[in-house]
Amino acid sequence: MKKLFLAAFLFNACFAMAQTGTEFKSKHGYRMIVRTDMGQPKAQFMDEFVVHVGVFIGDTLMHTSQSQAPQGFQAPLPAEEEYNNSPSAPVLVDAALLMGAGDSLTAFMAIDSFIRATLPPELRKFNDVRYEIKMLKVISGHELRLAREKAMARFESVSKTVETMVAAYRSGALKVTTQLSGLKYHVVDEGDGMPVTVGQNVSVHYYGCLRNGTMFDNSFEHGEPLQFAAGTGQMIPGFDEGVLNLRHGAKAYLFLPPALGYGDRDNGAIPANSELVFYIEIQ
Repeated sequence: MKKLFLAAFLFNACFAMAQTGTEFKSKHGYRMIVRTDMGQPKAQFMDEFVVHVGVFIGDTLMHTSQSQAPQGFQAPLPAEEEYNNSPSAPVLVDAALLMGAGDSLTAFMAIDSFIRATLPPELRKFNDVRYEIKMLKVISGHELRLAREKAMARFESVSKTVETMVAAYRSGALKVTTQLSGLKYHVVDEGDGMPVTVGQNVSVHYYGCLRNGTMFDNSFEHGEPLQFAAGTGQMIPGFDEGVLNLRHGAKAYLFLPPALGYGDRDNGAIPANSELVFYIEIQ
């Protein structure tokens, strides 16, 4: 353990000595140049980091994280022992361990013969892939553990409530409203926000189960709501219709006949011709 600590200490010490604009090598041999050092605490093992990344060969932009993750690309850092015992690591991992919020860094990864063969002819003369990295945020391992514990507690609470409500639905004791489409819903809280409109981007926490109460998917366990454009066909028909009948802040149960769910085909853990139940909370 002392050796692992010493290795990590020396690794971070090397970075601390590197002046802005000075080229040096990371633990796993990547060439790096510090562009901006804001003096913020650096990412640590088991943290998660959020970055914007541009990937270049020469002056040609090959990929940017902002096209797929405009809020930033988020990834976890490994445990200290795993990192120090590994002969290699992704370039972003080496870079992230050198950065704090607001820092920027350029990293270079050598182009091997396999990668070179896949490149357009005009790019094969270059020897490196260049990564322009901007650290947006560091999420501490402690914060992550607290968030996971909070999410699991919420998930367990929702699970118990849904089990009770679905049992009431099966027995006919739950009052529901039925739409012409066959969708049924029961509103727990109408919410005090504006009505959801077609095309609007919404965030929805959900817990989905079969009529017998078997859960097949949920967002509470992960602590992140589902985001989609309402009423645009991104969701199954009954889910879309249900959300469009509600306001922001609403909490409700949706009961989807098979025709508004997955119909007569299996879908993972959902058998064909299943009635689906969703508990939803619209943010």
